Amino acid sequence: MKTDTHVVIKGYKDGILLILDPELPFPELLERIRLKFEESAKFLGSAKLALTFSGRTLDIQEQKDVLRVISEVSDLEIICVFDNDESTQDVMKKTVDSVISSLSNQTGKFFYGSVGEGSHVETENSMVVIGNIERGGSVTCGGSLVVLGAILGSATAGTNGSSDALIFGSLVDAEHLQIVKTVYDAGRLTEKEQKKLRKAEAKAHLDRAARMITLKDGEINIAPVEEDTLRFDTDLEGLL
Repeated sequence: MKTDTHVVIKGYKDGILLILDPELPFPELLERIRLKFEESAKFLGSAKLALTFSGRTLDIQEQKDVLRVISEVSDLEIICVFDNDESTQDVMKKTVDSVISSLSNQTGKFFYGSVGEGSHVETENSMVVIGNIERGGSVTCGGSLVVLGAILGSATAGTNGSSDALIFGSLVDAEHLQIVKTVYDAGRLTEKEQKKLRKAEAKAHLDRAARMITLKDGEINIAPVEEDTLRFDTDLEGLL
């Protein structure tokens, strides 16, 4: 059988690299992706993997179509999608590894796509959202919540009463954040403190970093996730 060079699958430690022809019409490309994963299903087996696209930029709907096709013809569970940008991949891969580890002894849920305005997603377990929580949309979960996109609407974690529950977002500009029964109050920082915090984050190149939201001493803390270690500093004084 002649090798299809329009779609190439390469495996790496953290997932799959899907190299796509930049010129082929998308409907034909999608069918070739279907055939490629169908042929490789037994070899690829069953696993939770990250998927990275290369060679071609896909919009959100095209990415969803690719994920749908992969799920139809294989036993793979694609838990997140990356652009072919190494710095972004490094952070997100570490995040995914951490999430999978934290969910290993739980029944975690995965939601594919963005939660739009007027939509509400709820689970008694932990959840990973592969998309955004848009303004007017909301997600509530009993355990931790990881959003591999932007949190712009409402995000609530820890409704099962666990104070160890956390919220992660690639970008956080939320209308509402809550862990257990504690709601984040953006007004607890003075304007001067907010300016100092933004200045400190920009100086450390963390102004565009992902955010980790945790509950500490009865208060919601939001802190940037550092690229090298995925550790985060929740000590406000350290940033000011």
